[in-house]
Amino acid sequence: MHIPLIRRVLRSGLIGLLTIFLTANALAQADPLPSWNDTPTKQAIVAFVTRVAEAGGPDFVPERERVAVFDMDGTLVPEKPVPLALVPVLADIKDAVAGNPLLGDRPAVAALLKGDHAALHAAGEQGINDLIAVATDGRTTEEIVRNVSSLTAQASHPKFGLPYASAVYRPMRELLAYLEANGFRNWICSGSPVLITRAVSETMFGIPPERVIGSYVTTKLEERDGRTVLVFDGRIGHLNDGAGKPVAINLAMGTRPVFVAGNEGGRGDIAMMRWSKDRVGPSFQLLVDHDDGEREYAYEEPDNYSLNAARTYGFQVISIKRDWKAVVAP
Repeated sequence: MHIPLIRRVLRSGLIGLLTIFLTANALAQADPLPSWNDTPTKQAIVAFVTRVAEAGGPDFVPERERVAVFDMDGTLVPEKPVPLALVPVLADIKDAVAGNPLLGDRPAVAALLKGDHAALHAAGEQGINDLIAVATDGRTTEEIVRNVSSLTAQASHPKFGLPYASAVYRPMRELLAYLEANGFRNWICSGSPVLITRAVSETMFGIPPERVIGSYVTTKLEERDGRTVLVFDGRIGHLNDGAGKPVAINLAMGTRPVFVAGNEGGRGDIAMMRWSKDRVGPSFQLLVDHDDGEREYAYEEPDNYSLNAARTYGFQVISIKRDWKAVVAP
């Protein structure tokens, strides 16, 4: 072989090896959470995921045990001015009250119709589910979910100017993708009604409906027009909040999740975070603190119950103001 030819072959080989090295290095350096500032919170998340996914490492967790559970309202999406689940049933609630004015005496219903968002949030998950019970009473499950996706895609969030279906926290969407890429199975455990949450979970969060846990209104089997249907009877079967969340998670999956994310604002996520923390083996708990009134909403619990619990039990706290570069963005 001629010397010049040998040189060309060697040069091309070195260039190829250099390209492979640079590409691999770029991939290794790629930021899995680009909408997060480089704060201790982000560093703690990446360090934990790296540890539990490292085969042979002291904190390795097999993929079958890598379960992550997220609250929805206030954790994956804004819960103000109204929780996501109420968006597709607002018209149904108004119609129900028009047909039966006595329903308007319920505190949460009265607050919603008056536009009193402070009173509505004070009613908590119980109030939200009272509203759902009013909206669904006597209707079939198919009738309720038929228009959920289209209505959440059409209605615009008043603060962000995006459809509710697109108003997802970008950093949390990245976190869901990062966990999935590292062998985690993501679940939702929300106080919102399970039927409505399931209708949007895959398109909004990439979480299949069978991995959604939530509150529910009881149903009964009826025959209508010669066809069997499930009909809501207006009674709340399970309020998936507080201590009810670990119970529901155990029924759904039979194990304590390794990773749990919730939010400060309603006290409802601390029980499942503590239950995760008490598992045998490594775990991670993440609490969203709504402290950015300019880019999102600023609110807190009067007694700081959730933030105090985070300090007591060692949960990681997300400061929206400090930890997130972007909040809600398409």
